[in-house]
Amino acid sequence: MSQFFNQNNRGRGRGRGRGRGNPGHGFLSSGNSANGAFGNSTNNASFSGSPAFGAADGPVQVSIKGWRGDTEAALVKFLDNKVGRPVNIENINYIGDIMYISMSSRDIAQDLLKLNGIWFSGNKLSLQLRTHPVKFRSGANTRNAFGDGANNAGGAGSVSNTSTSNDSAIIKDRLMTLLQTRANTQSNSLDLSSLSQDSIITALGADPSRDGKIFKAILVIASQMYPNLETINLADNGFHSLKPIADIGAHFPDLKNLSLMNNLISDMRELDCLSSIGSTVPLARLSEIILIGNPVCDIELSQPNGAANYLEKVQARFPTISMLDASPVAPLSHPGQPSVDSNSSVAPKQMPFPAEHVFAENQGISDLVNAFVPGFFALYDGNRASLADIYAPAAQFSLMVDSTQPTSTFARNNPNSQKHIDFSTYIRISRNMTRMKSHQKRISTLASGHAAVMQAILQLPATHHPVKEAQKFSFEAWETHVPSAGSPPQVLAMVVVHGEFTENTSQNVLSFDRTFVLAPSPPGSTAATAGSPCIIVNDMLTIRRYNGFHSWGSSQDGASAPAGIIGSDLAPEQQEMARVLQEQTGLTAEWTLKYLENYGWNYQLAISEFPQVRGSLPADAFQ
Repeated sequence: MSQFFNQNNRGRGRGRGRGRGNPGHGFLSSGNSANGAFGNSTNNASFSGSPAFGAADGPVQVSIKGWRGDTEAALVKFLDNKVGRPVNIENINYIGDIMYISMSSRDIAQDLLKLNGIWFSGNKLSLQLRTHPVKFRSGANTRNAFGDGANNAGGAGSVSNTSTSNDSAIIKDRLMTLLQTRANTQSNSLDLSSLSQDSIITALGADPSRDGKIFKAILVIASQMYPNLETINLADNGFHSLKPIADIGAHFPDLKNLSLMNNLISDMRELDCLSSIGSTVPLARLSEIILIGNPVCDIELSQPNGAANYLEKVQARFPTISMLDASPVAPLSHPGQPSVDSNSSVAPKQMPFPAEHVFAENQGISDLVNAFVPGFFALYDGNRASLADIYAPAAQFSLMVDSTQPTSTFARNNPNSQKHIDFSTYIRISRNMTRMKSHQKRISTLASGHAAVMQAILQLPATHHPVKEAQKFSFEAWETHVPSAGSPPQVLAMVVVHGEFTENTSQNVLSFDRTFVLAPSPPGSTAATAGSPCIIVNDMLTIRRYNGFHSWGSSQDGASAPAGIIGSDLAPEQQEMARVLQEQTGLTAEWTLKYLENYGWNYQLAISEFPQVRGSLPADAFQ
């Protein structure tokens, strides 16, 4: 399951608004201009004393020294706790290391003064009520996140020559607060999506979509605070170029999941700076990337053979990925291992004993399976609602999308295996226990009870299981005895079916494993009335990309080759490739072989060129 479709850390507002009149925590005073990211750091502002600012009917100002031991957000929380109620700060401004906070309640200000001398994060705080408050005038450049501002020396109470180091400390403090609100330390993930809408970023006067320096700073600080991040979400940030995050591999060498969804990337070459093509520190351990919502996806997928070419281009840059746009793909290599050459010849694995097509513990179990399996899939494909008759009242059902597709030669060369598959319908209820850490999620994705089971299977896509083609299916079945207090053990049948099915609408071909726990139909039950010899107690379905049936089929019997195909010495993957091409083109068996041989058994090239070649073929080339 994709790491980006179950995010729990998506808060907005970021805890910055405790009744404050100035958006963005009052970091910029009203009318303050911001002149770009990380520009001049002199922060020269003009201030003047104003008795009216501290009048009884106006805001009250308190200055705080010695707060640098922790973040600004931690200090505000500390003050709230010590006062025993929200301080309700309206504005925060700075001169050097002194923080100036303003609030409307004089009572709260008096309570704050009682904290003078208290220790906070190893530092002693000094709090003073400003009877002649410093006024941060509208239009004067009080400190923004980038240290910009003109120092207008002179004037009553003017302050000048604030140090660059103080500016940097304030910037870092704000960005640390941002990261604290967006990081999930339990899942080692960081949500940096939609930064331009974040109140902390807007208060800093930054525009992430136009100036990438903010991302460079965030990645540096994040690597110091959370060096073990595995997941980063950078969706909805208006990226045209990925240069602002080109150093992400240097900061997070173990990054596994990256979302760039819903940005403005229009050229696949923009990804080069994150890969070995254009970076000396690429994302070498990446297992998932999401690019959907970028123009480059539409451009690539609209081309002939677009899905396969799109996958090929992404994997050329990130060969270790096993998930692309929330769909499983076969990785070309694993971290620390060289990429797999899809054209290389890999010897098939040999079992130390002959592989049986089917296994049944005894004749009774064999008869049961041969009656149950065809009947079940006939109803599942043709009248799924009628399966309600044969699920037990307390039945359970679960589905898992298996993203660990084997990287066999067959899977790499088979067109059905390489086709871009949308697994979203299945992922919504997938119960992949290797990825799912939440106990509540594990419970909620297990359909328990007759009604819940039927609701789950009825929402899955309509399918066709070619059960009449016996070579495409295999099963194992045996009896098991379950102890029952005060009565004889209950006899159950365990049936595991391996095979394939086609989705009616998309025509996607998928492989599956389905494990049934069956019990005898109780006399008088709906199952018995319907003529079923058994009821389903448990049903576990696993689906994956198509991986053929050569694992249990015999290449000697020729059953998997297209009808009439010449050459019984074809490898299983060639037989399957020929069968699919013959179905899609209508070529005869002989011409199917000629055509594939002409293109070096490169299916993707052969099928993409067929519309142009078709007119030049003789009439007898077609069935």
